[in-house]
Amino acid sequence: MAETLGPTHTTPPARPGPDSGLSHLLTAIFSGWKSQGIQFLILRNYEGLPAITTNDVDVLVLPSQRAEAERVMIHLAGDAGYFLHNRVEFATISYFFHHPESLRQIQIDLFSSLRWHAFEVVSTETVLARRLDRGLFDIPHPAHEAVLDLITRLLYQGEVREKYRPIILAGFKAHSEVARPLLEAAFGSGWAEVLVKESLREDWAALERAWKPLRRTLVWRRCSRHPWATLKALCGDVARGLRRVLQLGGMTVVILGADGSGKSTVGDRIIENLKNTFNPGKGLRVHWKPVVFFKSRRRSNTGPNVNPHGQKPRSRFASMLYLGGHWLEFVAGSFLVFFPALFKNGLVLVDRYHYDFEVDPRRFRLQVPLWLVRGLFRFLKAPDLVFLCDAPPEVLQSRKQEVPLAETRRQVEAYRCLARRLPQGRVLDATQPPDAVATELTRQTLDAMRQRVARRMGVRKGG
Repeated sequence: MAETLGPTHTTPPARPGPDSGLSHLLTAIFSGWKSQGIQFLILRNYEGLPAITTNDVDVLVLPSQRAEAERVMIHLAGDAGYFLHNRVEFATISYFFHHPESLRQIQIDLFSSLRWHAFEVVSTETVLARRLDRGLFDIPHPAHEAVLDLITRLLYQGEVREKYRPIILAGFKAHSEVARPLLEAAFGSGWAEVLVKESLREDWAALERAWKPLRRTLVWRRCSRHPWATLKALCGDVARGLRRVLQLGGMTVVILGADGSGKSTVGDRIIENLKNTFNPGKGLRVHWKPVVFFKSRRRSNTGPNVNPHGQKPRSRFASMLYLGGHWLEFVAGSFLVFFPALFKNGLVLVDRYHYDFEVDPRRFRLQVPLWLVRGLFRFLKAPDLVFLCDAPPEVLQSRKQEVPLAETRRQVEAYRCLARRLPQGRVLDATQPPDAVATELTRQTLDAMRQRVARRMGVRKGG
């Protein structure tokens, strides 16, 4: 009988120990999986593991053992001082861990199937049955690795990545008799011959031109030969997509503060600090609000406003029209701009946001009642976190003098009241250097994500 492990860790200790590094973490997880009899292998980029890692580890496990592999991994990561702060169901399931002291982050992807969307390319059981023992962990047979490195990227991205070409060539040269049956099962004997021949010739351009016919062939063969398994996989993909809609992996973080508080500088550092959790290419950096209407016109007028209170206020009627138009753009942008990034596990980082209508209506030349501003934006989905970069008015004025000191004092107090009123509001000491402010913002963001994933997994497991 397998050894029984303790309960899954969901909250970090009050005083986390020093970070012993990703090598210690991965060693603990791999050893734990082996001791529990979980069949797994590292799909790619395993050279140098566990001492050297790119912060993204791809692991293949049996479908029947995926839930147990998850439980053991989270438990042992907690023992190593790392805690789960995000769990996202892509084609694989991605787990993101961080150390609460060092803020180091790592992503571990658990694959339990090898598919292009709902269409199986290679059987998981087949690949695991011929895995090679490397001691701490197993790796794929060279032919299997060559097939996977060629086919998965070709089907998803229409390319053969240069870094994997030597692996593909070596695998097919030494073990074409093992690779061909896998390719024949997915694409038929004709395509299998083409794939092997062109790989051996290193004609990668010819292979990349074949990605669309390969997709069509795979879909037809899976639907005609395995209709019920394919239908089940399609239903699973739909369910997974709905779960991601209901539990978005990304985060919306708003940074507020009066002029001179360092919002932009801190925002730049946050994107860098969280790049191992949120791929910068999938996220958004937004000033004030998402741009939906009149995009080309707005791009040409993006310079800083050095005199925000220098113009005459609008009339009450014009103010209502102005506020209503911008409200529509905020609402449309939350669906058309923010949602796609959040669905892809991106970070949406916003400077100011609609809260400035409440704190500083004069900047927008508005004459509208406060209750109307609050009422309108109550219908908009609230951001996950709102950070106020707070500092004494005199400190802010020493950095920027765009408004009088009295106005800076008023804004500072208004922002503080707003942050206290918002359940997701957090106050940061902006008198510190930007790196220190960004580190604290990163820490609080990761901790909020840890609490969020703990709630979600509690609901998923039934409490």
